[in-house]
Amino acid sequence: MTIIPNLRVLAPFTLLLLCGATFAGVIEQKVLDEGGSGTYKAIAATQESLPGYVVYRPVNLAQAVKAEGPLPAIVFANGGCNDTSFPFERMLSEIASHGYLVIALGAMQRRLDDRQLEKADNAMMIRAVDWLAIQSASEQSEFHHKVALDRIASAGQSCGGAQVLATASEPRFTTYLMFNSGIGDMTMAEASRRSLSDLHAPILYLLGGETDVATANAQLDYQRIEHVPVVFANHLTAGHSGTFEQAYGGSFAALALMWLDWHLKDRKQFKSVFAEHKPEAFPDWELKAKSVASHVLP
Repeated sequence: MTIIPNLRVLAPFTLLLLCGATFAGVIEQKVLDEGGSGTYKAIAATQESLPGYVVYRPVNLAQAVKAEGPLPAIVFANGGCNDTSFPFERMLSEIASHGYLVIALGAMQRRLDDRQLEKADNAMMIRAVDWLAIQSASEQSEFHHKVALDRIASAGQSCGGAQVLATASEPRFTTYLMFNSGIGDMTMAEASRRSLSDLHAPILYLLGGETDVATANAQLDYQRIEHVPVVFANHLTAGHSGTFEQAYGGSFAALALMWLDWHLKDRKQFKSVFAEHKPEAFPDWELKAKSVASHVLP
């Protein structure tokens, strides 16, 4: 039996998606957590001009840009260095709903087993930034003048964090986020402890406690980084999988958003969370920081 939903009780955004609405340049899309908790309902999209990636973005770019100005961006590399952001899509959609563009490595999946996974190349990180620049410059693109090219974060989970470090010298990255990741004395994805010297902007580590296999390596990174501001945020019980499967990405997404809002949107009210170790809304987290209290955004 086919169940027909009562369209009168559905939220307008859900109704729009059910009716098969399409958006300029989007050839495939899906919605997570009703588009996120932010002001700008978001979709996960396959953009015609960027095959092999997922773009998590506000549906109505014009509305978001009118309110926020050009949108900051995040390039995201996945756990296992895999070519899928499926395990992290709730967090990435949530971030997008707050007025960001998130470019994740790997084509869209409906299920984690709907295709064979491959390893994403480090060069995909740089190609994502190139795409943003091209789209922002093109009068034919819906992203024309809608991207804040001077505010781009590089982020990754687990092995994806190694890809962040491997490409850390890219000058267009203005902050870094390492989810359940640290290089320590390993070599992974062409990154090693020497890659830490390539960091040229503030970096946030988000770990999952003693059961997170990345915690010890991240601790070593924290000890070794002296030339840029660094924060070590540790969720005591989350483990290596973080809170990514929770609605809206859980507290990993919420804390990351505060960092992004501070560094990419200059919302200074969030500085104290990291500089003064005051995550009042995050009782499961412990934070420590170096060179953060005196850091002034460019």
